Amino acid sequence: MTEERAWHLQAIGVVRSEIKERKQMPPLGAPAAIEIFPEFVPGLWRLDKHTHIWVLAWLHGAGRDLLQVVPRGVRAEEPDALHGVFAVRSPVRPNPIGLTATRIVRIEGARIEVARLDFIDGTPVVDLKPYFVSRDLIFSAANVQIGRPASRESLREALLEQALNFHGEHCPELALGVRLLEHFRWEVLAGADPDGLRVAAPWERGCLLDALMGMTRASPGRGTLSLAVGHRVRFEFKGAAYEYRLREREEHGAAAVFAAPDEALFELAISATQ
Repeated sequence: MTEERAWHLQAIGVVRSEIKERKQMPPLGAPAAIEIFPEFVPGLWRLDKHTHIWVLAWLHGAGRDLLQVVPRGVRAEEPDALHGVFAVRSPVRPNPIGLTATRIVRIEGARIEVARLDFIDGTPVVDLKPYFVSRDLIFSAANVQIGRPASRESLREALLEQALNFHGEHCPELALGVRLLEHFRWEVLAGADPDGLRVAAPWERGCLLDALMGMTRASPGRGTLSLAVGHRVRFEFKGAAYEYRLREREEHGAAAVFAAPDEALFELAISATQ
């Protein structure tokens, strides 16, 4: 083997998780911890300056002999089902390196507790890197949806994660934003992620605006987000306008918003765009 293709990789720690098998892993991962081996603990010095980290792991149980796969959430019979492994996050790839960004919950000695990881228990960790807002955040990035959520609950979980990553606070208005987009995508679009969506939302409800921006990537500068007056949120997509008229409600927490039936939160009116 030539020098260019010979590499030495060593684990710096190991994942500790209640998830023991890959098929048990939720789509967005699960709470976990990383135990750093004693000889590498000095490398954690001042890691507490950062709220989030990139975790690189060696997916030791994954295959390495495929270059094309059908991703999770995609039916094999669909015409566009097959994807190259470099176009998806499949663990099967020539070098099974996993990459996940996660929030640090607590650092205690050689143990780092994190909000969630999609690596099973015992997965070797090969590196940690701080997540830099100034370098790693690319809000204008775009993707074409791969697969669809398995249920409305899994869609809600994914949207909540996106909204929290942008807004940073689990508040009632953020929960309302999640419920609105969850309803639109699940009940109107059958789980699809709409490309070319335009959003109008009340300017005086800042937390709701943040949630919608984080989940849809809409922005005023790109002309996909407009600020409105009143208590209505409007989605425009493929020649139709979907106006969610928000119900008046007493103040209550985010959990109550998630538990409320749709009709207690909003009323939907559909019309053609001009």
